[in-house]
Amino acid sequence: MDSIEAIVREVLSRLKSEGGACSDRLIPAEMSARHVHLCAEDLKALFGLDHLTCVREISQPGQFLSECRVRLIGPKGILDNVAVLGPTRSATQVEISATDARTLGLSAPVRLSGELQDAACITLQAGNKLITRNAAIIARRHLHMTPADAAAFGVQHGQSVSVRVLGSRPLILEDVPVRVSEQSALALHMDTDEANAAGAGKDCTCQILSPGFSAAPCPADARPAAPVPPCELSGRLITDQDIRKLRSSGCTSLHLSRGQIITPLAKDTAREAGITLIYGG
Repeated sequence: MDSIEAIVREVLSRLKSEGGACSDRLIPAEMSARHVHLCAEDLKALFGLDHLTCVREISQPGQFLSECRVRLIGPKGILDNVAVLGPTRSATQVEISATDARTLGLSAPVRLSGELQDAACITLQAGNKLITRNAAIIARRHLHMTPADAAAFGVQHGQSVSVRVLGSRPLILEDVPVRVSEQSALALHMDTDEANAAGAGKDCTCQILSPGFSAAPCPADARPAAPVPPCELSGRLITDQDIRKLRSSGCTSLHLSRGQIITPLAKDTAREAGITLIYGG
């Protein structure tokens, strides 16, 4: 029995490495914590520096964590030790979550990076140096892709899609804009509020849902829906491909009857997809 599972795992691993249906392809889901981008003038004013030094590269090519930290000061609160990312930009930008905005006492708009037309006024402090700028936004979740990625997924720059974040508490995010650039690395970026709501850990992934998906509105007086019965599969051996098909159909639990075998790779995929395995019967 162990030899059969080993053979199945090897075959599926090779198929996976050779590429499969793009609709099944998982995308890294990353949490983007509060951070600051500085223009060259403000970097000089706060730190007396002409450029930022890279301490550690981050996921998007060409961007990095610098050695600089700032204090954010709002009308009602303060956030300390906020990272400054490099390189410098044309305009200073402070990206925070909705929870951060409440802590600071700001009414900040939800905007994509670079959209600062109605950004909230905030004060940045480094040592005894302070500057005040209209620079604070609540970072809007978005998908980074290269042109090749976009072609593979069948999406375009600026298009909005829905994604299912496969954390410990799977969550569907709607109205997620796609940002296509040659300098991008494939990833979903969401803020700390969204990541925590989805139970997104270090190696969390997500998947794009079918075009036109929209969650149905829930009437205020709606009664709880009847429990959804678990899915079932025929055949003695349950593989990774079987689980992927269930995931695309929206299945949340799978009943395994006595005598059915599920491969280790299929178990891993089920866990990532939030599909509960029910044994016996």
